[in-house]
Amino acid sequence: MTTPRHGTPDLRAVLWDMDGTLIDSEPLWLEAETAMLSRYDISLSDEVREQLIGCGLRTGAEIFRSLGVPLDVDTIIDEWIDGVIAGLDRTGPAWRPGALEALRSLADAGIPCVLVTMSVRRLAEHVVGLLPFPAFAAILPGDEVAHEKPHPDPYLRGAAAIGVDIAECLALEDSRTGLRSAAASGAVAIGVPHEVPLEEVAAHALWPTLEGVDARTVRAEFARLRGETPGPRTVGEPEHIDGPAVSGPFQYGDRVQLTGPKGRLNTITLVRGGEFHSHRGMIAHAAIVGLPDASVLRSSSGDEYLALRPLLSDYVMSMPRGAAIVYPKDAAQILSLADVFPGARVVEAGVGSGALSLHLLRAIGPQGSLFSFERREEFAEIAQANAVAFAGAAPENWTVTVGDLQEALPATCPSGSIDRVVLDMLAPWECIDVAADALAPGGVVICYVATVTQLSRVAEGLRRSEKFTHPQSSETMVRGWHVEGLAVRPDHRMVAHTGFLITARRLAPQTAAPQMKRRASKSEFADADLEAWLPDLVDGDGGIWTPSVVGERGKSDKVLRKKVREARKLADQRRDGGSGDEQSGRAALPGDDTADGTDEVR
Repeated sequence: MTTPRHGTPDLRAVLWDMDGTLIDSEPLWLEAETAMLSRYDISLSDEVREQLIGCGLRTGAEIFRSLGVPLDVDTIIDEWIDGVIAGLDRTGPAWRPGALEALRSLADAGIPCVLVTMSVRRLAEHVVGLLPFPAFAAILPGDEVAHEKPHPDPYLRGAAAIGVDIAECLALEDSRTGLRSAAASGAVAIGVPHEVPLEEVAAHALWPTLEGVDARTVRAEFARLRGETPGPRTVGEPEHIDGPAVSGPFQYGDRVQLTGPKGRLNTITLVRGGEFHSHRGMIAHAAIVGLPDASVLRSSSGDEYLALRPLLSDYVMSMPRGAAIVYPKDAAQILSLADVFPGARVVEAGVGSGALSLHLLRAIGPQGSLFSFERREEFAEIAQANAVAFAGAAPENWTVTVGDLQEALPATCPSGSIDRVVLDMLAPWECIDVAADALAPGGVVICYVATVTQLSRVAEGLRRSEKFTHPQSSETMVRGWHVEGLAVRPDHRMVAHTGFLITARRLAPQTAAPQMKRRASKSEFADADLEAWLPDLVDGDGGIWTPSVVGERGKSDKVLRKKVREARKLADQRRDGGSGDEQSGRAALPGDDTADGTDEVR
C-alpha cells in the first residue's frame, strides 16, 4: 500500500537553464547555424528558428538534415559548438540581466545551483569557466541524458546529481521546450521570457526578468507556488513524455520492481508523495527517483531492496488482464517464426490484454504499423491502457479496431498491403481468406491456438484454401533450472504447454503450391476421416467451436470492469509522470491478494 507524504518541502536547489536564461548566447548560435546553412544555399526561416530555440542539439541537427544539410548529426553538433565557443572567446559572455546577481545571492545563502542545459558538456564547462565566481554545484549537459527536453529526464537528473528531491527544486527557463521539461519533472517551473513568449506554456509563474531577484525572493516564491499546479494547459500537452525511459535514472511515472530479502517481487508505480509499505518497512518513492537502474536501497527498517526497471517480459506478466495473455516464450517465437522486422505492416487479430501487441510494436519500431482487431470493447480498452502504462503514451503507429476481422480488415487495409498477419483467436480458419487477401505475396500468417483440434482444423483450412504454402506447426516449452553451487537441477515448476503455433506463407496470385511427394502410409486420410475428427470442415457448421469447448475460462463482466479500472489507473500514472491518483500510489496487479504490497509476482 502507498500513502502520500504531507507538508510543503523547503527549497533545496535552483536548476538553471543556460542558453537564454544564464547567458545570451542566441546570437552566437544563430551565427553558427546560418554560416552552416549558407554553405549549402539554404535559408533559415523564422519558423525553423523558433523550433531550434531550447531544443536538444540532436533534435536541432536532425532539423538541419531535413533541410538538406548533407552532414551527419555529430558533425553538425561539433561544428555548432566550435562556432559558439569561438564566438564567446571573441566577444566575451553576455550574461542575462540579473543572472550573476541572483547566482551570487543564492551562493551566499547556501542554496546550491545546478546547470541543466541541452548543450554538450564541453560548451557548458566553457561557459561556467567564464563566470567570475564558483556558482554551480553540478552540470547536467544534453549529451548525458536519456531524453532531451521537453522530457523531464534532464531536470530529474539535475536534482539527482546533488542528491535532492525534484519537488524541493525551483527551475528557471526561457524556452517553451525547457519550461515544459521543468514543469513535467515536478520542480517549481519559472519562465523568464527572452526570444519567444511563454504565456501559453505550463508554468508556475512567469518573471519578466531576473533583475532584482535574490535568494530571499526565490525562497518566498517557492513557498508560495509549491502547492500549485502549473498552468495554463494547452491542447498540445503533455509534452513531458516521448516514450518509455528504457534506461537511465528512475523518474516519476516509472514502473519499478522492488525485490525484497526473500526474493519477493513488488511492482509499483512511482508517484509524487507516494510511499511503498510492507511488513519490512517503508520506502518513499522520492528516495527511488533519480537513482540509477539496478540500485539497492534500504527500507525504514533497514532491509535492502533491489530496484529494477521491469523488462517487457516482466511487465506483461504483471499488467492487468482482461483475457489470457500470450506468454513471453510464445511471443518470442511468434516474432522469430513470422520474421517480424522493423518497418513491417502487421495485422493482429485478438488483442486480448495487449501482451503480444507490445512485443509486436517493439519489433516493428516507429516506422512500422500495427493494425489490431478485437471483438470485445473491454479487452481493447484494457490493451490500450496497458500500452500507455508501459510506453507513457498511446503508440502513434498502432490502430485498434473493435469489430470482426472479416468485416473490418478489408475496410482498414488495402489488398496486398500487409507483411504479416497474427491470428490469436478461437477460430482462425474463419479468417484465412481475408488474411490471404490482405497479405502481400510471400507474407507470413501465423496462428496461435490452444488445442490439438484447433491446430488440426486451421492446418486443414490453410491447405484447402490453396493460397498458402504447406503449414508448419510447433509448440514451445521452457523449463528453468536451479543452479546454486553443486545443487543443479530443473525447477520444480514450469510453464509447459500454453499453445501451438502454425505458420504458412502467402502464395503469389494464380500460383499453386507444389504437391508434396510422400510414400503411401497408414496416415493417408479421406474426407470421411476428417468429418469424424473435424465435422465443421465438411458441413461448414462453425457453431460447434465455443470457448468452453476448447477449455477457455472467461471472466465475468464485473471482473472485466475492475481490470479496465486498474489498467486506466496505471496508464494515467505513467502518462502524467506520476502525478495522477496520488492517494493510492500502487495500482493493483493481477493476482494481488493483499493490499500491503507484499504479494509475490511469479
